[in-house]
Amino acid sequence: MNTPYAKDTLFLSVQAENTLHLNAPLFGKVVTDFQINQADTILYLPPNQQDSLPSLDLVSAVICTNHDSRLNMIKLQKTIPVIVVAADVVFSQGDIISVSERGRIHRYFRASSQNNAFLVTEACNNLCIMCPQPPKPQSQVNHGAIEQRILQTLALIDNEHAPSSLCITGGEPTMLDDGLLRIVDGISVKMPQTLIHLLTNGRYLSDEYYTARLARAGRHQLLVGIPLFGHVSEVHDYVVQSDGAFNQTIEGLLNCYKQGISIELRVVLNKATVPYLKALAEYISRNLFFVKHVALMGMENMGYAKLNRETVFIDPWDYKDKLSAAIEIFQLYGIDVRVFNLPLCLVNPDTYTYCKQSISDFKNSWNIACTDCVKRDSCCGLFESTTEKFWLSRHIAPFLDA
Repeated sequence: MNTPYAKDTLFLSVQAENTLHLNAPLFGKVVTDFQINQADTILYLPPNQQDSLPSLDLVSAVICTNHDSRLNMIKLQKTIPVIVVAADVVFSQGDIISVSERGRIHRYFRASSQNNAFLVTEACNNLCIMCPQPPKPQSQVNHGAIEQRILQTLALIDNEHAPSSLCITGGEPTMLDDGLLRIVDGISVKMPQTLIHLLTNGRYLSDEYYTARLARAGRHQLLVGIPLFGHVSEVHDYVVQSDGAFNQTIEGLLNCYKQGISIELRVVLNKATVPYLKALAEYISRNLFFVKHVALMGMENMGYAKLNRETVFIDPWDYKDKLSAAIEIFQLYGIDVRVFNLPLCLVNPDTYTYCKQSISDFKNSWNIACTDCVKRDSCCGLFESTTEKFWLSRHIAPFLDA
């Protein structure tokens, strides 16, 4: 497997090869332009540029590689922290990062991307059987500190780097309660043209008062992505492993509709949901006709999906006809539908036009069989978690003719 984004992923978390004079954690904005020498910024020296060393009077730290010819000169300045990284660790002008005392670097915002996301919690009130990122107990998550760091990040984002959309994800973001409202408000004030894409299970939105406050904070920039895994509670509640979740989710969807919040319904395709896909499409079309669009999504082979593989795995090749039938129902009722994370070679030709590449560019990966495929540029590709052990399908095959 190989991905073209290996050198510049959004959720960069990497250990520095070495550090000097790093006596306290750092947090700040990356600069690469020597003419921009603002206070409390972190200067990144790209390895392919060996310009003369600028003044370091205002920067709070320097990031460079071990082979940078200017490193010895930097070392002579006894107090400035220096973080030495591998040559394939890439930063861009305007990135927002933190560096721990031990040299662990985490990126909160990737200025060069339109696909940024804030991970606001790793706690969740569902326990989905195919969850790629199993939740942590709420007692282990400091929501106050997370909220503060995200608001600090927002304050540092340059107007020129404001993305067209910004995702809020988890865990379950509503577990921040009022903290989520403050984050949404902060984004809408700072970036009035940015779409706020909130990924939530929708259960807490069954509280109409909370949903109304969320709508006010979002200022008509909000799109909620809510999963619905079945047309009846027995199916949905089983998938999320929580009794009553279906009813709460439906109430949350209706409250969003009442408050004018745009809705994206998400269906993860797996062995537990595919048998009921046609019934779910009919239920959505007749009862939830107000949704903006429906996203039918291939399953990622991580977390509980690996642990419960026998329960949830199904080769997409085996449900391509059911997928076509569900799409036909949505089209009949005039509901916009999109298919994510399924390669074109695993769906019927009538599904091709509905397949969209993930907005998360760092997720797209490829099998060696895809090398000569003429449809590769328009294909959804595979998750990076797809391996020989946790394979997606035995039917991956290149298109050799346009």
